Amino acid sequence: MYRFIVLCSLAFFAAGCSHTPEVPPQQKKVKGQTPCSAYYDEKQYRLNKKAKVEIGNASYYAACMNGRHTSSGELCDLHKFTAAHKTLPFGTMVRVTMLQNGKSVIVKVNDRGSYVRGRVIDLSTAAARKIGLIRAGVAKVKVERLEKL
Repeated sequence: MYRFIVLCSLAFFAAGCSHTPEVPPQQKKVKGQTPCSAYYDEKQYRLNKKAKVEIGNASYYAACMNGRHTSSGELCDLHKFTAAHKTLPFGTMVRVTMLQNGKSVIVKVNDRGSYVRGRVIDLSTAAARKIGLIRAGVAKVKVERLEKL
């Protein structure tokens, strides 16, 4: 009987310690748009000529990050065009160009990372898919800081 009580107590304790992350709200569907349509229009931004251009490797977030809080406090939504960068301020818009195929995407920095040597940025799944990074996993990219027009 004593063992049964101890096992039940441990089970309740473990259940109380588990945490299910908040699920981000569903995106509104707009006629003609897919769920991963571009959020940031190229025509709204221009290159910040004073900022340095970074070249290095990029990777993308694992699915387990979806719904968790980022360093900026936002919920991670892998269907939005966001990224993690070590030093750029939160809210900074950057253009990430995959050097292998020339495809680019505009993302908003809302997290910190990647802390793997040689990596300059981590992209959301939607952004990685747009430039063809999903299949490669890690690829050389150019990161350019943008400013609003």
